[in-house]
Order: sequence, then C-alpha cells, then structure tokens
Amino acid sequence: MSGAADSFDYDFVIAGSGVAGALVAREMARAGYRCAILETGGAEERGQAVERLRKALVRDLAAPYQHWPWAPIPDAGSAEAYFGKKSSPEYRPSYLKLVGGTTWHWTGMTPRFLPADFELHSRYGVGVDWPIRYADLEPYYLKAEHSLGVSGDSTDDHGSPRSGAYPLPPIPMPYSDRVIAERLAKYGVPVKPFPAARNSLPYNGRPQCCGNNTCTPICPIGAQYSANTDVDKAVQYGAKLIDRATVYRFELSADRRIVAAHYKLADGSSQRITGRWFIAACNSIETPRLLLMSADEYAPDGIANSSGHVGRNLMDHVIFFNTFRCNTPLYSGRGPQSVCGVMTGRDGEFRRRYSAVKLFLSNDINIQEKALQAIENQQAWSNIIPAIRDGAIHQGCIGGELEPLPNVNNRVMLDTSRLDPLGLPLPYVNYHLSEYVNNGLKTWLDFVRDLIKKIGAEQTSSAVAHSSHHPSGTVRMGTDASKSVVDRNCRSHDHPNLYVVGASVFPAMGTANPTLTIAALSLRLAEHLSVIAQGR
Repeated sequence: MSGAADSFDYDFVIAGSGVAGALVAREMARAGYRCAILETGGAEERGQAVERLRKALVRDLAAPYQHWPWAPIPDAGSAEAYFGKKSSPEYRPSYLKLVGGTTWHWTGMTPRFLPADFELHSRYGVGVDWPIRYADLEPYYLKAEHSLGVSGDSTDDHGSPRSGAYPLPPIPMPYSDRVIAERLAKYGVPVKPFPAARNSLPYNGRPQCCGNNTCTPICPIGAQYSANTDVDKAVQYGAKLIDRATVYRFELSADRRIVAAHYKLADGSSQRITGRWFIAACNSIETPRLLLMSADEYAPDGIANSSGHVGRNLMDHVIFFNTFRCNTPLYSGRGPQSVCGVMTGRDGEFRRRYSAVKLFLSNDINIQEKALQAIENQQAWSNIIPAIRDGAIHQGCIGGELEPLPNVNNRVMLDTSRLDPLGLPLPYVNYHLSEYVNNGLKTWLDFVRDLIKKIGAEQTSSAVAHSSHHPSGTVRMGTDASKSVVDRNCRSHDHPNLYVVGASVFPAMGTANPTLTIAALSLRLAEHLSVIAQGR
C-alpha cells in the first residue's frame, strides 16, 4: 500500500514501543503499511524478570528489569543521577526503557477521563480545555478497552458515559476491600472496583489473574496487559522492530518536513532511517528531550517548537498513602494490589479552588517494612514472628492521586553539561506544586483521616510524593499554534508529517491513570493516519 513511497525506507517510523507506539504500529502494519518501531531498550523475558525480582534486595519498580548500560533510566536508585542536581529534587518519576515500555510495571488501572476533564476551564475557570471533547474520544476508549483487555462493571460508568460493554467482568473485590467497603457503606461512602487491564477471565492469549499481588513491579504470569504483546502483533503483521536503538534526532528539510530519523545503536554507532511519516511515541520526559535534541539550522529551538512550548506544562499526579491499623484483621496482600476506590472526589464545583482526587485502596503489604519495624524494637525480639504477622494482617492503606494544573514553568529541559553513555544530553526538570494542588492535598488528607476513623482504624503513617510516575503534558495539543505543539489530531503545528502521541499531548489530565487515554488517542491517531495515507 506504500505506492510512491518506495523511495522511503518505511511509510511510518515510530520512536517508542510503549502502549502508544505499539498500538499505532499494530494498526498501521495490519492495514498493510511499512512500519518501523525503534526502541532504546531491548526485549525482556518475563520469567527472567520475575527471577530478578525474587533476588532483589531493593524491590522498587525497576528491580525486575535489565539495566541496559547505554540506556540509563530514572529508577529509585539513580533518579538524581539521571535528572541531575539542577532538577527539582522532589520530582522523581520512574519509567522503563524496553520493548513494551512502562506498561511492564504499571498498576493496570484504566478509568476513563471524565467529560469535565476535557472542559476544565469552561466548567471551572481553571487550567485549559482540550481541543477535543469526551464524546470525540469515547468510541476509541471502547476500542482501547477491548485492545488492552479491560475488566470492569459495564452497568456502572463511573461518570464517563459508555457506548458499549467492557470485554471482561470486573475483578472480584479482595477480602480487605470488602471489609472496608462494608464499614464505609454505613456512612454512605461508596467503594467500588475500578476497571483494570488485567484479566478476570482468559482473554486475548493472556491467562486469568490469579492474585499474585505483584502487579507492580511485574505481573509474573502476564495476566495484566503490557504493550510488548501489541509490539509482537505489529511484527506479525509485518512491522520491523529495531530495538537497542535510541532515536536522537529528526532530520528536517528546508520545506519543514521530517525526512529521516537518526538513531544510535548500543555500541554508539549512528544510523539513519527515512519515512513518509514520523511518530514520536516516547513518554512525556523523553519525547521533549528528543524534539529539543533535534534542533538544527531550520529549527534552532528544537523540532516542533516554534511556540516555545516543547517541554513545558509538565504535569503529574501527586500521590499520597495513608497507612492504618484496623481493629480487626484485613489480610491485605491477597489478590491484585489495586482493585477498588472510594468513589468520591473526582469532580465537583470544588475544582474551582483545589484539586480533584482519585482515592484508591492499595491492598498491598510490605512484609520487609514490617520486619524492619519489628527488628528496631529489641525488647520484642523474642516475639518477633508473631509481631510481624500481627502488623501485617491488620494493616490497610488508602491512597490518593491529585490532579495538577498545567504551568508553563514546570518543564523538561536539556542539560548539555551531562551526557548519557551514548553522548546525548540528559534531561533535567523544573517542577513545583501549585497552591491549587497543595490546598487539595490538605483537603483530601483530612478526608482520608476521617475515613480511617469510620473504618474503625488508627492511622499509623502518611507519605506524599510529587510524582505518581504519570508525567504528562510536555507536548500538548491545542488549536492555538502559539500555545501548543500539536493539533487535535496530534500532528505538529510546524511539520506536516510529524505526529506525537502519548500522555505528552494532554492539555490537562484530571485524576485518571493516563494509560487508557493514551491508548484511545493512539487508536484515534491510527485511524487518522489511515485516512491521510490513503489520500482521503
């Protein structure tokens, strides 16, 4: 179907193999187009990754995965080394570089955005509106749920109207969630399962979830969706996967079209690949990094950056965890880690003044933490095993993720004084919380403390982090080319054959985990690209 495109290596050159790049490649390759997927990292083998997790002393999000020497990542042990001392020290997102991207270690939670999330400024006078509305994306949400294999209750839309059913029934509520739900129901506080891209029944070649409770950092059996499965499908349809290949520059012609992507192999050698269309499908840190690194005589401030907004308007969910000891055993840690949420706080007139929140029950248990707490009390050593057991079975946790607002001063930049092993400048980040978020944080922490009392429990600790590992917004879409980077179809305002897809195009992000919306935008883009490629 490439026709006159034979002078190009490929019809579509896609940088990134996470959920965005994987779905676009799958759809375009299935339609018969020549696609190349370039991924910085290599392929991961699930069994080997699980074994690494078993042997790890520090079981953070990156613990199961290979650390490619040419592709450093900001994991818990090296976040400062990756982002540098110039970065805001409180902001430390974690992500992976491997085939399938960060969907290897996500929670699998897939709530849709609410209609109000697309109209934040129109409804509440804060933030910005998207150039598309919920109704424009709804059909693609449904397609994305079927692509990812989402389990959910089709009779409850959680405030986001649906045109069809989930492909799978909801994941059963864990015992701890049922206890908490029953106690909060007496006060009229609803607790329900979130939709999730983990299988409640066998689906799409993946097994049924068996409740291993290691959803993050890895589902050991692959019951939870990871984008490498769609990379595999794209390859089966004829796409070319080039892994261990770091795209570092888009080559621009005098007519402002992208003519090639340059990438470095693991040994540092450079290659060039041509195409008719180019898609940047990296995450919200690495996409602006790539565009800024691509600066040349035709685009001195970086590719797609005539507005000066590449890298700006960085957003992420602030996350908090309130841990408590319940007066009866909860037995957390059985079943998936995050299943249910408190259905309060995602929308309302309060958003004029402070952040909305998505409240969730973690159903997670950190035995290592309980053991360390017991060891610190030397007088209790003679009774240490019962003490650890008692602490574990009574522990519960309610967490929350708060919406940010876009801010042009929260941004990703290049630090040319620090280079990665391939000689490429590393990113650094300026990121600070707004009064809007801080007011929301205080409000919802107080709200959760009250919930814990209603449960019949005593709060034991509280922790807050500036990143929920959901970086978004750095290449945002909009109708005004002076204030945005791509249009409503994710095409660059500056370059007619360059598209960007992923959370980086979000103008605002509400409270929902971003992956399902990334998937919906990717499927919408694939449909648009099919129309463009056919000349319609």
